Amino acid sequence: MKSTAKKRSQGGTMDIILIILGVAILVFTITMIAVFCVFQAVPDTLVQCFFACCGSEGGFMAVIMVAKKLTEGRHEEG
Repeated sequence: MKSTAKKRSQGGTMDIILIILGVAILVFTITMIAVFCVFQAVPDTLVQCFFACCGSEGGFMAVIMVAKKLTEGRHEEG
């Protein structure tokens, strides 16, 4: 019973992180559109670093999920 509660909390945590990441991307994009409308330019380095950070966070979470699935599959077989 403890293992199911643990799986739910870990899955829920990643879901929350993905929701926060999606909201952050949405807010950042809207803010950059507003900055462009006012100044007719955007800070390219900031945009590049922001999306690189968000992409790497999503990639790390994907690697963690794949590793967990592979580990669970090995434990069920053995």
